[in-house]
Amino acid sequence: MTAIYVRSVTSHLRAVALGVLALSILFIFGMAIYRSIDMSILDQLPDNLLSMIGIGPKADVASLAYNAIFSTYGALLIGGIAIVIGASEVAGRERDGTIGLLLANPISRGRLVIESAMALFTLFIVAGIALLGVGLLTPQFLDVSITGLSIGGFVTQLIIGTVFYGFLALAVSAWTGKSQIAIGISSSVLLISFLAAGLLPLISGLEEYARLSPWYYINAGDPLRNGLDLGAIVVLGSASVFCVLLAWVGINRRDLRSRSGNIQILGRLRWNPFATQLMGRITGRTMVSRIWIKTIYQFQVLSLLVSIFMFGLMGLVMGPIYADMGTTMAQLADSYPPEIIAFFGGGDFGTAEGFFQIEIFGLVAPIAIMIVTIAIGAKAIAGEEKDKTLALLLANPISRSYVLTQKLIAMLIWGLVVAFATFAGVALANLISDLGMNYFNLLATCVHLLLLGYLFGGVAVFLGAAIGRVGLAIGVSAGAALVINVVNGIAEINNGWWEKFTPFYWYSGTDPLINGFNVTGIFILSVATAITIGSSYPLLNRRDLRG
Repeated sequence: MTAIYVRSVTSHLRAVALGVLALSILFIFGMAIYRSIDMSILDQLPDNLLSMIGIGPKADVASLAYNAIFSTYGALLIGGIAIVIGASEVAGRERDGTIGLLLANPISRGRLVIESAMALFTLFIVAGIALLGVGLLTPQFLDVSITGLSIGGFVTQLIIGTVFYGFLALAVSAWTGKSQIAIGISSSVLLISFLAAGLLPLISGLEEYARLSPWYYINAGDPLRNGLDLGAIVVLGSASVFCVLLAWVGINRRDLRSRSGNIQILGRLRWNPFATQLMGRITGRTMVSRIWIKTIYQFQVLSLLVSIFMFGLMGLVMGPIYADMGTTMAQLADSYPPEIIAFFGGGDFGTAEGFFQIEIFGLVAPIAIMIVTIAIGAKAIAGEEKDKTLALLLANPISRSYVLTQKLIAMLIWGLVVAFATFAGVALANLISDLGMNYFNLLATCVHLLLLGYLFGGVAVFLGAAIGRVGLAIGVSAGAALVINVVNGIAEINNGWWEKFTPFYWYSGTDPLINGFNVTGIFILSVATAITIGSSYPLLNRRDLRG
């Protein structure tokens, strides 16, 4: 009676374990570095600002490490993993064509949702226990005092706050049957709530609206110093239960698909007679010459959702927000130490360029473009192996290298679309709100962003070609990006010699929003991407593929 539950736990355990491992390494490294930081810099910050970023009064090395690593990067990482798992439980089974076989047994649809939710919760309870162990043992090894800190309450509230996004993805996937839509919507909610919890408390008259953001309750009541906040737990728990009930209703009201095959916008164009004739002249007559078109079609929902998010909410909307917050931003610029700003990508709240760097280009934009490039890159070869379609594809007179090249074309196109949407949104915000930013420098920043996305998408391609496992390729690529980003922030704080060895330095460390294109950075990111992707071809050609 627990077959679905056990299968869900075991199939996703490795992804959760990799996430916990990456976060643990970050925490250990971060706390070791924080010991050398002059903590008096935090005395410059007003109490309400400290509270906004999750740091209570009288912060020390331990509280800074827990909040900077666990509450920011950790919450984004854990929330992202929860979203992927939640989206795959119903929609993933429909996409793989296994849900019909599963429900042919005496198993109800409702049971599928309930056991999937139980599995998701179990996985993150285990993750919480592991993180609690790391959080308690690391200070002992590094001789850092944690007296007066409630590590258990802090980790519990963190896990309950982030696993909510997984339940949200489960609800969306149950109603739509499409994992890309579930991931796109849930990721957008995660990023919007992350920004809302940070920005709204700074806007006069909108402080209370921050309570509408699920992210707000991850640090509500300062659980690190005051223990578990029962009000926050009730809110998050109720929201999670509601999402599970919503999923239960959704899956029982919908016709399930035996396999993903509905025709969407690009699909309709593909089957339009005129479009078919035109594309046939461009790409050739045989179907295998259109692999890149099929891949573009396959990832259209996720990529368009991310592009719309970056164009609208992260572009157009941010201009009026900054224009209306002029005085507050100027005051914030004087009180915010650069050592803290470094962990959000650097910048200066006192200028439009600095504001957009912190709020968009520092963290959100890299996450957005990597969602697309890593997803496409990881599934380029490993996805075909998982779906057991690679053998059929290669039965045609085409090589493995040809298939990989066609997949890469789709990744390059969708990455370009996301980067252009980001540029267009911020450029229009700059024009409408008269912010005075240089359009050429904005273009330079988006080019750097594009190359960063291609690099980590290339890492996913490399891993997918080398090992043929989608989950592992996505997990390792995203985990590597997270770890390297934190290392880059720590290097900037400590003027570390290793700073210029991280791709994030060549993405934003030269301040392209202010200084424009950095030829050295573009060259390094391009060469690194070329080497990573180029290495995928011999690995793919020499490996035994799974049928």
